[in-house]
Amino acid sequence: MLFSLMSSRKKPACRARFSVSSRFILVLVIGCVFQACISIATLQVLKQSLMRDRITEVTHLVQSAYSVAQFYHNEEVAGRMTEAAAQTAARNAVRAMRFDGTNYFCIWTLDGVGVVHGAHPEWEGRRFVNSADARKFPGVALMVSKVLEVAKSPAKEGISRYQISKAGETAPLDKVTYSRLFTPWGWSVGAGAYIDDIDATFRTQVFSLLGFFVCLIGAAGVITFGLWCDLARALTSLSSRVVSVAEGELDGEIPEIERTDEVGVMARALMILRDNSREAVALMLDQLTGLPNRKLLTDRLKQAMSASSRSGNHGGLMFIDLDKFKTLNDTQGHDLGDMLLREVGARLQANIREADTVARLGGDEFVIVLIDIGHNQDDAAAALEATGGHVLAVLNRPFQLGNITHVTSASIGLALFKDDNASVEDVLKQADLAMYKAKESGRNACRFFDPHMEAVTRERAGLEADLLLAIAEKQFQLHYQPQVGSSGRLIGAEALIRWNHPTRGVVPPIDFIPFAEETGLILPIGRWVLESACSQLVAWTAHPATADLKIAVNVSTRQFQQPDFVEQVVATLKTTAANPSRLDLELTESLLIESVDEVIEKMAALRALGVSITLDDFGTGYSSLFYLKRMPLDQLKIDRTFVRDVILDENDAAIAKTVVALAHALGLGVVAEGVETAEQRDVLAGFGCRDYQGSFYSEPLPTASFEEFARRWDSLRPLPKPIGRLATAERRLVFDGMSRNSGSPIN
Repeated sequence: MLFSLMSSRKKPACRARFSVSSRFILVLVIGCVFQACISIATLQVLKQSLMRDRITEVTHLVQSAYSVAQFYHNEEVAGRMTEAAAQTAARNAVRAMRFDGTNYFCIWTLDGVGVVHGAHPEWEGRRFVNSADARKFPGVALMVSKVLEVAKSPAKEGISRYQISKAGETAPLDKVTYSRLFTPWGWSVGAGAYIDDIDATFRTQVFSLLGFFVCLIGAAGVITFGLWCDLARALTSLSSRVVSVAEGELDGEIPEIERTDEVGVMARALMILRDNSREAVALMLDQLTGLPNRKLLTDRLKQAMSASSRSGNHGGLMFIDLDKFKTLNDTQGHDLGDMLLREVGARLQANIREADTVARLGGDEFVIVLIDIGHNQDDAAAALEATGGHVLAVLNRPFQLGNITHVTSASIGLALFKDDNASVEDVLKQADLAMYKAKESGRNACRFFDPHMEAVTRERAGLEADLLLAIAEKQFQLHYQPQVGSSGRLIGAEALIRWNHPTRGVVPPIDFIPFAEETGLILPIGRWVLESACSQLVAWTAHPATADLKIAVNVSTRQFQQPDFVEQVVATLKTTAANPSRLDLELTESLLIESVDEVIEKMAALRALGVSITLDDFGTGYSSLFYLKRMPLDQLKIDRTFVRDVILDENDAAIAKTVVALAHALGLGVVAEGVETAEQRDVLAGFGCRDYQGSFYSEPLPTASFEEFARRWDSLRPLPKPIGRLATAERRLVFDGMSRNSGSPIN
């Protein structure tokens, strides 16, 4: 009988000792302890957050004062002001600036002389390092020494903490200051804030939070106790009935069926299982939906194919797969998933003819067998397609699943049959292939079986086998496309993969990279590219023309999302002994779709190793300025689609100009790819772009050709700065014909 095995299974001894009631109490106790731990951790995070906010506040404020100095320095550089006038104007402007009503800015020279002090102008011009003033005002001298330590550090900016008294008070208090060195004038620009109020704020919030948690735990205890009493009674009653059904007692009522909570769902599910079990004992029916299962479907389809052969009329098969059914199961639970499957089965059954068959293959897959839909093939196809559209409309109507209204869709594969020469498996396979074609077209669609689909499937299987062999036999090769700076110096190269297939010849990356991404083969391919590029970096250190070059390596989204990607890079650098500062990883904007914090954390870890990070194809994906300012990047890469028509299309020109300006504002480098003409290069140079890559300089080259290219390029130095048309023309004459056999690049 159904469920007969369940009664013979022994429960683990450790679980048998605890009843539902005791488990409920145990969960409540664990919850209280867990809540207390969360409270303690939350309080610690709260205090740290208050301190971070204070530091962030002064950091942002200093940027405004720093911008004032930068503005007048730019005026000086432009020749509109003398240095003395620019410095005087900057001092006056910063001295007058206030924040929070009374707080001010300070500027000191690197030898401790006051330039600006918003609260004590009399200190301006006085030296507070190793001087009488320093001995007279030890607190001020300590502050100045702390600030100057930051200014003289490699970073030239940062946070200082020290104790100094407030105006009119004698007791020293903790103060935090952010300062930044304005290098052109040797000024340390800073602003500070006292942090004595943080403890008071923290204590206030601590008592509020603790009071809230105490009330919350008390309320939770009362509510949980009431729920426990109700649930324990219901589960005891329902579990007794489950045992009886498992033992084959299919008659009698199911308790708790009127409840609207999960117990009620379980009770109603048990009722359906009991009712279906009665039929399934004698019939080949799916226990969840009561529809014919795969075995009964096979018999029905054989009968339909034989009937079509005798009558000469076509039959039709519809292979139905619910779209994103797994999402419902994962987010709402399997109970609602099962409820949806039952509702779908009921709707399909209600919308077919009596002679047709609806079956459930398993999971979220259903099949409809239609008979006598037309003698002419075109008429039969039209009838089957119309029925498929009707089924889509039926399934698009909202489903009421308990308290949830759920909207779904389906992908439907259609196949015709007319005789019994083909096997049942062949017809099902045809409809299954058509269903996947419907999913590829965007879901919520019907697609017919096409014989070419089988050929495509075979071709994809062959491509996967060839790629596995290519990885094992190392059939891949890296080509390198030069990257040139505005001064004419060769600064690096982008590594681009090529596949030399023994029978296909050179396979374009566009023909296998997307497939490798889809199947996961991009992971071993990506590792090979990274290892090969790092090994090449080491080999190039032996030659003066290539010793200082960087290599840019494209990293796929799937590769970067590997949990151990950073460890892979570390291992590769260690194994090859490559210099991390010569490695540039190019990431695409698609990384920003999800898990942004995790992406930023990995990027920061890579930069800590010394590896550069470039955001590739910038402007074509999912960029958000909010995320962009948080990302530890080194440079942006202007996509070739904007470079191609930068001369002809005002929109492309505006986008390219904006990307360059944005990169400069964020302190990032910027490189333009796909530069094919001098005119494109000159327009980009006018926007402020300084680094270029494209066929204007060279197509991607095999290793030996690239090394020869680098030696010849290096031999022509020095060149006018920036590159002029004449110098560029000379180089192109030298390298004419070197890079014509390497194919086009891939990103």
